[in-house]
Amino acid sequence: MRSASELPANASPAAAEPIPQPKGLPWLGNLLQLPKDRLAQTLLETSRQFPQGLYQLDFAGRRVPFVYSADLVAELCDETRFRKLIGPPLSFLRAGAGDGLFTAHQDEPNWGKAHRILLPAFSQRAMKGYFDVMLDVANALADKWARQGPDADIPVADDMTRLTLDTISLAGFGYRFDSFNTPELHPFLVAMVGVLSEAMGKLTRLPLKDRFMREHHRRFEQDVAAMHQLVDEVIRARRQAKDGGIGASDLLGLMLNARDPLSDEPLDDTNIRFQVITFLIAGHETTSGLLTFALYMLLRHPAVLAQAYAEVDRVLPGDTEPQYAHLAQLDVIERVLKETLRLWPTAPSFGVAPYEDTRIGGRYAIRKDQRVVTVLLALHRDPAVWDRPEAFDIDRFLPENEAKLHPHAYKPFGNGERACIGRQFALTEAKLALAVILQRFALSDPYDYGFHIKETLTLKPDGFRLRARLRHARERLSVATPARTEAVTQDDAEGALAGGGEPMHVLYGGSLGTCQDIAEQLAATASRAGFDAKVAPLDTIADALPQQGTLVVVAATYNGRAPDSARTLEARLDAADALTRQATGLRYAVLGCGNSQWPAFQAFPKRVEAMLAAAGAQAIVPRGEADGNAGFDAAVDAWTRSLWSALGTRQTHADGPSVHVDYVAPDALRAATLPPAARAMTVLANEELVSDATGLWDFTREAPRGPTRHLTVQLPDDVTYATGDHLAVYPRNADDRVDAAIARLALEPDALVTLTARHAHVRHLPLNQPVSVRQLLRDFVELQDTATVRDIAALHAATRCPFTRGQLAVWLEGDDAAERFDQDIQAPHVSVLDLLIRLPAIELTLEAFLARLGPMRPRFYSIASSARVSPGVAALTVGTVSGPAWSGVGTYRGTASNYLMTLRAGAEIAAAVRTPNPPFAPDADASKPMVLIGAGTGIAPFRGFLEERAAQHAAGEAVATSLLCFGCRHPEHDFLYRDTLRAWEDAGVVRVFPAYSCVAEHPHRFVQHALWDAREAVWAAFDAGATLYVCGDGRAMAPAVRDTLIRMHQARYGSDLATASGWLTAQMQSGRYRQDVFN
Repeated sequence: MRSASELPANASPAAAEPIPQPKGLPWLGNLLQLPKDRLAQTLLETSRQFPQGLYQLDFAGRRVPFVYSADLVAELCDETRFRKLIGPPLSFLRAGAGDGLFTAHQDEPNWGKAHRILLPAFSQRAMKGYFDVMLDVANALADKWARQGPDADIPVADDMTRLTLDTISLAGFGYRFDSFNTPELHPFLVAMVGVLSEAMGKLTRLPLKDRFMREHHRRFEQDVAAMHQLVDEVIRARRQAKDGGIGASDLLGLMLNARDPLSDEPLDDTNIRFQVITFLIAGHETTSGLLTFALYMLLRHPAVLAQAYAEVDRVLPGDTEPQYAHLAQLDVIERVLKETLRLWPTAPSFGVAPYEDTRIGGRYAIRKDQRVVTVLLALHRDPAVWDRPEAFDIDRFLPENEAKLHPHAYKPFGNGERACIGRQFALTEAKLALAVILQRFALSDPYDYGFHIKETLTLKPDGFRLRARLRHARERLSVATPARTEAVTQDDAEGALAGGGEPMHVLYGGSLGTCQDIAEQLAATASRAGFDAKVAPLDTIADALPQQGTLVVVAATYNGRAPDSARTLEARLDAADALTRQATGLRYAVLGCGNSQWPAFQAFPKRVEAMLAAAGAQAIVPRGEADGNAGFDAAVDAWTRSLWSALGTRQTHADGPSVHVDYVAPDALRAATLPPAARAMTVLANEELVSDATGLWDFTREAPRGPTRHLTVQLPDDVTYATGDHLAVYPRNADDRVDAAIARLALEPDALVTLTARHAHVRHLPLNQPVSVRQLLRDFVELQDTATVRDIAALHAATRCPFTRGQLAVWLEGDDAAERFDQDIQAPHVSVLDLLIRLPAIELTLEAFLARLGPMRPRFYSIASSARVSPGVAALTVGTVSGPAWSGVGTYRGTASNYLMTLRAGAEIAAAVRTPNPPFAPDADASKPMVLIGAGTGIAPFRGFLEERAAQHAAGEAVATSLLCFGCRHPEHDFLYRDTLRAWEDAGVVRVFPAYSCVAEHPHRFVQHALWDAREAVWAAFDAGATLYVCGDGRAMAPAVRDTLIRMHQARYGSDLATASGWLTAQMQSGRYRQDVFN
């Protein structure tokens, strides 16, 4: 039975009450009563007139409720009833930010796709990776203030904007604004302020008046164009990196290279532009406002400022350089930031709308799709929740007090899955910035600043200036260094462990890597103590629990459900016939990770704990809660110490021989660092597909195709694939590159080294066991990735030669450093190894060299065979990449393609089968034709599709004739699988429409031309139920094919561009147009 609050507006049991509303003007309502320069403050002031917790305003006939009671907001935050709504003024930003994360409508597919792709960039592990960049920019701010001297008037909002813009641009996109080197704000910021201001202006104008604001519209369009131009430059710089920056794992790297784990689709170029703009705006504007407000609040509350100084002096005594671990100890600064966001949330509202007619509070009717706004300035001052709501009291956020708060009374980052994805980034950046400022400077406000807020779409103090003087040593609080009892306790706890070979299963359930990192660290410690510790995803116990030993679980919750690596387990628990598990001989411990700002914090870890308890397993320690909102790392450390202490009380020592030998083959050493799905597979054959092109055409028209191989690979007995799947191959670096690295570093190739590491981000390296230098550099790291600015900075720091330091400095220092870096390093794809060879005075150790290299990445190849025909053998079509190096030195050879080209029958490769999602597979109904479009090695999956249809035809099944539009250079040179295709064409399985780019008299140069000429046949096949498949080049071929399909629709139906484009989009969404493309 539904509660009264869930009933539609026209339902009994009682008539709905009208929502209170301030008096307005005839026809116009309250529209002209809202000043655009203090809209949020006016909404707060109006809330004080209506203690009911809501009111509504009339915008010339459009009524919008504004809600601020915590109980009512709790209903609006129910995502089963309400969705986020993009309305004015936020909707006006779509001209610049389109369907980016901040401005996308709920039903736009790009929101979910981008959110899933970019979420790993905001994990706890990612924050550690960003720390060095954040510290670098914070130090640049401090250096500027120190240079200016103690009498300089510092425009706080401007400098905080410089800080946060440089941080997000460098950490997220590898792009340097160098804002602290120029007196004026960057043009991007000027354009952004213009766009935000105009959005607010439009909100309070009558539509008729807005039509005549042509100068405002012109400036708005110019500002949007300026922002787009800058963003296009950021993207261009990355794409000019070798391999298009494929190795980068920052925001832009994910945008350009990652695929949605749900749909297996990448972000399109237009959406990438919108996402970059979204993060450049939202990623700095709100954080700069937070820091400006926080500094104002500290100067207005000297007692709190004194607490903050004392904390910084304790955690960062003297000139101690901040480390990531220090952040967890800055409790006062964290509470300062939280209380600042309570009083002055820099994004002061968010809008939602109900899916159906409903009521809130049991009596206020809200229509379906009606916009409802949560007023955060008023919500955060709700007297029913907050005592003395106008007072700045950081003790509200002491852990014991924060735990008692209404769960929906504090929403500075929004709500639910549409909440700010970057909140952890913002708080980490802000906490570090305040720590650096307070460590170095004594702050003062010589002008007794009169508080005035500037409103665009965000809030920040306007005109606030302060002065900053370097602190004297005598001013620092003298803090006695405490005995390291905590470290001793940790060492003692670990030292007491003696596993005696007892099995320990350390299982992780997470989506972003943090839980896996913690699990690997726990297993490493347990292994050193003698446990037989193994790490695996939680899904490994979906069907059965271990019956003895120790089980340690590290798990998170994702939107109230299980994370990626525990979905199978969750499905088993959800099933009506769920297994009854028994494991009375098992001991367990559970650590729950997450963020307490999410309503479902700890939901899934609690469920796992309940499952284990119900199975009769015995708890070792209480479930731990690591909260990303409050001291995550400290909570993990404390729980870990308690676990080791508990396990140390039961030491077991097993008798055995005094010497035990484990032989580890080189391939096994490598396999231990690869994902569990990666297996050893045997090459059965490796054949050349391309013939000599000599004499066929003038090579000035187009160069011949490089070697292209047909490999067949024997799969392990327990590995299967489906037609259309990929094979992910883990390659090896070429011998000449490995030899060059060994020679440059003056290493012995056969010397054995043992690597140890304190951080889980090096899990791609073979740790704690001997490995030869040659194998280390051949199998585990990328030697050809383009050097980054951080790489060059590390080389600069490692170089004593003044001349060489000067050569490196041109890419780091000066106004034209970024341009020269793009021109000299990124565009020609110069690697760290290239720089070491070019500049012999650089002194780099093997450890430092490894720190600059990324892990060896898998390369994905479409399987070119049918699982029905050869279920245990997969075929690959591999085009080799080779040519003069863009750096101007030597020849560049693609790592994976040249590795595969040299393999002989009997060689083993490390590979894994990967199924695209949605599947790129032939239609299961063979009576429906297929339209296959591809060029070059893009034919690979289609060979598998047609091999399957040919086998069905030979077995007597009814098989429709499919169409293949295939492009190559010349039929006597690189018409891949020509004889096989002709045989299938003779059998009626396929009809081929070729395009030849190097046959002058042929009517079709490219595959899109062949598609256009075949349009009548294509339409006939499509009308018969065909699905269109496109495979191959995603930069030129695939867009040209899409344009041709749109033209075909226009020609057939007389449709306009928008209608034809909509038709193609509909085919994509319905699955009748599928593509598997690469850039």
